[in-house]
This record gives sequence, C-alpha cells and structure tokens, in this order.
Amino acid sequence: MIPGAVGAAESAATAKLIAVTRLRDPALADHGIRTAHIAAAVAAELGLSPEEADRVYLGALLHDIGKLAVPEAVLWKPTGLDTTEWREVRNHPEEGHRLIADIVAREVAACVLYHHERVDAEGYPFGVGLRTLPIAVRIVQVADAYDAMTSDRPYEGPLPVATALAELQRCSGTQFDAEVVTALGWLLAGGAAPCPRRRPHRL
Repeated sequence: MIPGAVGAAESAATAKLIAVTRLRDPALADHGIRTAHIAAAVAAELGLSPEEADRVYLGALLHDIGKLAVPEAVLWKPTGLDTTEWREVRNHPEEGHRLIADIVAREVAACVLYHHERVDAEGYPFGVGLRTLPIAVRIVQVADAYDAMTSDRPYEGPLPVATALAELQRCSGTQFDAEVVTALGWLLAGGAAPCPRRRPHRL
C-alpha cells in the first residue's frame, strides 16, 4: 500500500509501474517493496514529516525501476559480470529516471537517479557526493544495501542482520550516510527487521 500523503496521480502511476514490474520480474518488485518499508521506517526514526516519509517510500519503491531495461540473464548471472554487462547494470539509475521523472516528485526521481552515489563521490552514474543530495536519497541507499545484503542473491547468500549492519557501519562516512546508518541500527536494535526477507536483485 502506497502511503496516502502523496498525490493521487503520483500514487496511481507508481502502483501501475510496480504492477508492470511484477509481471516481468516479481523479485524486482518485491525488492522495491521491502526497501520501501525499511526506508520509510528509517525516515520516521529520523523525524521526517509524514509527507517527506511518503516521498522516501515512493523513491525506495521505484529506485530500481530502471532494471527493467537490463536483461534478466545479466541481473541473475551467478558469476562476475564482464565489462559490457556491468555497463548495462550501471545504466539502470539513468534509465529509471528517464522513465519516471515526469510523473513523480523531484525528491522521488532523485532517489531513482542517485541511489548508487556515495558520500565520498566515488559512486555512479555521476560521482556526486551524497552530502549534496536530499536526505531521501541517503535513506534509500542505505535501505537498498541493507535489503540486498540480508536477502538471497544469485551470486551470494544472505548475510546475518548483525553482519550486514556492521558492514554498513564500516562504510559509514565513505559510502553511506552515518546518520542514516545509525537510525537503521536503532530500529534493528528495537526488534526484528522491518519486513520479511526475500530475494532481491543485483546491486
């Protein structure tokens, strides 16, 4: 269920995109849903307003929509990617942004375009430092990485929650926003993971 504070048209368009994604690749849709629940919980933990949290939710829900342009054989390849395949995967933020930029809010589109950037500006597609980007982007990046690490992947099994959190903490300040990682840690310390673990896609 998409939270209610976003516009009706934006909510309906997002629901359609997720439905189309599920027809092509249920696992990709499930990863988006799980990431959205984690991201929304972190947004609330950080004190964002309900409207801001809804934007975070939608950004997380759609963050990997550009992977619809990536062949399934590449996404689910159990071994390392060659140069051409890796380029196809790295193009998915821009492909996704082109798909949704004119139908969602700017903050939502930013989550799609920038979710593989890093605090230290060593990410892709542009090498933009995350500290210059909206908090929504920084939340979605951490939620995406956490869900990927704690779920079954074609090239690696799931990590225990504690191990995944330790990896996020190790990379705080370089790859991930430290404040966001701390908020996720507080949530995880309070009980079970925010949503059930299922199989996501290649980061």
